[in-house]
Amino acid sequence: MSRMIISAAARRDIRRALEHSARRWGPEQRRRSGNLIGDGLKALFDNPRHPASRARDDIMPCVRTYHIAKPGRPGRHLIVYRIGAGDSVQVIRLLHDAMDLEPAFSRP
Repeated sequence: MSRMIISAAARRDIRRALEHSARRWGPEQRRRSGNLIGDGLKALFDNPRHPASRARDDIMPCVRTYHIAKPGRPGRHLIVYRIGAGDSVQVIRLLHDAMDLEPAFSRP
């Protein structure tokens, strides 16, 4: 049976993205953004090797990204994750697609 583990950093990223959405565009857009994020997480839970996901070894070994946008439903975030034992999904971060992703994973 698959399972999903969402890191503390990813939970913080999700919370911040939803707070920003609510402040900037209001509660209805916050709800839509929450649905997009939830749909993205469900898609990865259902198929960790989703065809729309992408291997990103350039960021970190064994890391994948999944863009949450859907046709007719724009989204600007990437779910950054790993596939663990038994096809578990380990969500590492939720990052804006305009970000340079490598610095988010560099160690000081």
